[in-house]
Parts: sequence; structure tokens; C-alpha cells
Amino acid sequence: MKKQVKLKATETVATNSDFYNLFRPIVPSIDVIGKVAQVVSGLTEAVTIWYITQSEMADVSKGISIVISIVAMILVVAILELGGRKFLQVLTRTIVWKRLENAWYIALFTIVAAITIGMGVLSFRLSTNGVHHAFVSNVPVVETYDASKLKQEFRTSSDAIAARFKNDLAIIETNHKEVVTSTRDQYDARIKTCEVKAETYDAKFKDGHSWAKSQADKYRKSAASLETEKTAAIMKLQSTFTKKIDQHQKRKNDAIEKEKSDIDQSIKKAEIALLAQHDFKFKNAEFWGSLFSFFVGFSVLLAFICIISVEVFRRGSGIKVEYEEVDLDQPILTIFWKGLQSRFGGFFRRKAENFANVTGSNLSDSRGKIGFNYRDRMVTNQTDNLPTSNNLDNEYR
Repeated sequence: MKKQVKLKATETVATNSDFYNLFRPIVPSIDVIGKVAQVVSGLTEAVTIWYITQSEMADVSKGISIVISIVAMILVVAILELGGRKFLQVLTRTIVWKRLENAWYIALFTIVAAITIGMGVLSFRLSTNGVHHAFVSNVPVVETYDASKLKQEFRTSSDAIAARFKNDLAIIETNHKEVVTSTRDQYDARIKTCEVKAETYDAKFKDGHSWAKSQADKYRKSAASLETEKTAAIMKLQSTFTKKIDQHQKRKNDAIEKEKSDIDQSIKKAEIALLAQHDFKFKNAEFWGSLFSFFVGFSVLLAFICIISVEVFRRGSGIKVEYEEVDLDQPILTIFWKGLQSRFGGFFRRKAENFANVTGSNLSDSRGKIGFNYRDRMVTNQTDNLPTSNNLDNEYR
């Protein structure tokens, strides 16, 4: 089995005690600040990756999308934060200790620098844009105003207006009919009077009174004139009634239109208020998103600065970081898995040997015994029968 090793970092003793004593009190704080800033950067990167994966996998099963999102978050944060810290430490040490001795140093330094810059830019963009997007995306999309209640109120008001004007119209029609009937009756009575007098004078004319004929003709003309006047009066009343109906219908339409206009204005005001509320929430989210984006961007830069500052402190103090390879202890799970495999292998091996009738000294010699080789006889309590320590050693050796 291949031997597993790990790198163990050790720091040498400081050679510049003045520099060391001056900056040593604040270096631990700088290191902690840098790590906290990296945690902030990592969390915001994780938020961004979460939003990206969830939006791109909206049509996939919820469980699968969550698992993939978590795996992507862990991988990206580990690469950018842990990798970025190690790479930046190596680059800083290379520069402050002036280790660019030949082309090989320069070539690998260039490669590592390019990777570090890429990870730094990506970390900065993911963190800042992710925070800003998180704030803005949480603003709900502006909803269409629900005007169903106002529309129902309009229908109720319209029905009430129609009912009121219908009652008014019935009153107008009744009054019109009464006036027409009264006018007709008045004219008919006058006409009847003239006709009766004309008939009276006709009778006198038949009796030989010649002057009665002119009187009869006069009353007949009066009756005819009254008939004409009656027709004109009724037509005038009908014209007036038609105008009243038109005015009544216009007032009804104007009332309904006014009610509709009021409802429309109410809906418009409600929609404007809803849009203004959404704009306020969006501007508020923009403000806080920009503010936290600035904070996160500063945290990313602060993490880089703190990492570089610690390495500059080590260089100024003359402290070198040396690495040595030490044996890597096998994980408990690995040991458990190997033991489990051995147990299963031994169990099935014994079953196979028993099935094949493989017995004898070859098997006894091929595998070691486990446990103590107890004697067949029972040991008594008598002290002369107890084995001595030398005998025990020889027996179990």
C-alpha cells in the first residue's frame, strides 16, 4: 500500500526582534480579521452559486437541484477561498523573500499569479454581484391591482342609478299621459260644446230661421279650429315629453359615466400607489444591496490584504515557514472499512475451506492463531500445581 504523508508547517525563530516585538501584538488580529473576511466572502459566494444553480435548474426535481446546489457551493467556495489563500501566501513569500532565482521560478510564479488573479476577480464578482442580486431578487414582482371589489361596487352603483332613473321615467311617463289626457279631454269638451251649438242652430235653420245657418257654420269652424289646436297641443306635449325622455336618458348616462369615471380614477390611483410602493421597495433593495455589496467587496480585498500582511510580518521578523512530510494517520472510517473487509473475507474463506474439506497442518501453519492457547486440563487451587511466571512465559511465548 502506498504510504500517505502530509505537509507539516513549522515556523523558525524570529531574527529581527525589534520588528517582531513591534508588530507581534496586532498580527493575530490581522490574521483573524482576514479569516473572518474570507468567511464573509465565502458565504456571499455560496449565496450567488445557490441562486445561479436554483434558477438554472428550476425545471429539475427539487431534491436533485438542492443537492447539486450544495455540492456546487462547497466546491466553488473551497476552490476560491482555500485555494486563493494558499496561492496568495506562496506568491507573497516568493516576492518578499526574493525567490525568483531562475526561469523555472519565474514560470511557475507567473502561472500561480495568473490563477490567483483569476480566482480573486471571480471571488470579488461572485461576492459583490451575489449580494446585490440577493437583495434585488427578493423584491416581489409588481402585481396587477385587484380591482374586482371596485368593479363590483360600480356594478352595484350602476344598478342603483338605473333603478332610480327607471322610477323617474315611470313618473314622467305617467305625468305625460295625464297631461295629454287632460288636454284632450278639455279640447274634446270644448269641441263637443261647439258641435252641440252648431246642431242647435241647424235645427233652428230647418225651422225657417235663415240667420241660424251662419251661427251653425261659425260653431262648426270653431270645433274644427279646436280640433286642430288639440292636435297641435298634443303634438307639442309629445315633443316636450320626447325632450324630457332624452334629457332623462342623458342624465342617466352622465350619472353612470361619472360613477365609472370615479371607479376608474380609484383604480388608477390604487395602481399608481402599488407601483410607487414597488418602486420604493426596489430602490430600498438597491440601496441596501449596493451598500452590502460594497461591504462584501471591501471584505474580499481586506482578506487579501490581511493574508499579505501576515507574510510581510514574517519576512520583516525573519520568520521562515518550513515544511516537512510526516506520516498521515489513516482515517477511522478507512480502518473500519478494512477491518470489515477482513472479517467478511475470513468468514467466507472458512466457509469455502470447510466446503472443500481443506484441513490439516497446512492450514494451521498458514494462518496465525488468535487468543490464548489454554490447556485442556483444569488448573486446581493448589499452589504446587500453579505454573511459575517463567513457565507461563514459555507457555505463551
